[in-house]
Amino acid sequence: MTDQNTTAEAVGTKETQRRSVAKAITWRIIATSTTMAIVFGFTGKLLLAGGIGVVESLSKMLFYYLHERAWSRSSYGKVSSEPRSRHIVRHAGSITEGERDAAVGERAVTVWFTGLTGAGKTTLSYALERRLFDQGLRSIVLDGENMRLGLNRDLGFDPIERAENVRRTAEVARIANTHGIFAICGLISPFEDDRRRAKEVIGDDCFLLIHLSAGDQTLHDRARDHMYDRAEKGEIKHFTGVSDPYEAPAGADLVLHTDQIDIDQCVDTILERMHPSTKS
Repeated sequence: MTDQNTTAEAVGTKETQRRSVAKAITWRIIATSTTMAIVFGFTGKLLLAGGIGVVESLSKMLFYYLHERAWSRSSYGKVSSEPRSRHIVRHAGSITEGERDAAVGERAVTVWFTGLTGAGKTTLSYALERRLFDQGLRSIVLDGENMRLGLNRDLGFDPIERAENVRRTAEVARIANTHGIFAICGLISPFEDDRRRAKEVIGDDCFLLIHLSAGDQTLHDRARDHMYDRAEKGEIKHFTGVSDPYEAPAGADLVLHTDQIDIDQCVDTILERMHPSTKS
């Protein structure tokens, strides 16, 4: 399962900064050449056509800069990390985190799975939940698709709304941890900055980032309804790894190649990393 608008994401080509710059340059060349051709067609004067083409290109770059500067001063459409409500403070009860940890017998943490569609986020989330439950430990799975069917149902898939999707999930995970409940989050969460902010919300000592990886063929084979093929044909928009980028975490606590080790081995490795005493 995934957290895409069509309930899946695909992997294929990756949009890089170099590719985006190349596309912008080639489009600018095409646009300017078109202007020059039109002017030349009407006037028959090559020098005039060239001059107008250059002026048009430079003026558009200037106006684009001014346009972006003006929008940078506007708050319209921006999502702030600060609460909109004023005159509020955070409240806490008399039960300390230490007391909760002692009652549970284990420090509750958040396991955050990131990876492309088909890497195994949902499968491993519920396998880990099962193992923790069998050991008498309380946990909650915050699956990307399930979150988008409920709490995050108003969010789309542009970078701003993806960031908010991650933030809300992290806030729920933090609340769970402070009440002695393990949180297992399975989100594609493609951007490094969003994952970093999730870690800040939850806390460094309670956050375990696990990157799930698998080969392209495995990811394609695991996809339901031929989602990868449909994404590559352009039938499904905002697919991470196809039309949207995925930033693989450079500093993940664990990297699991789910096409090379089975589910039980993955869960064993995760539990050993969480705490040796949690492994059965």
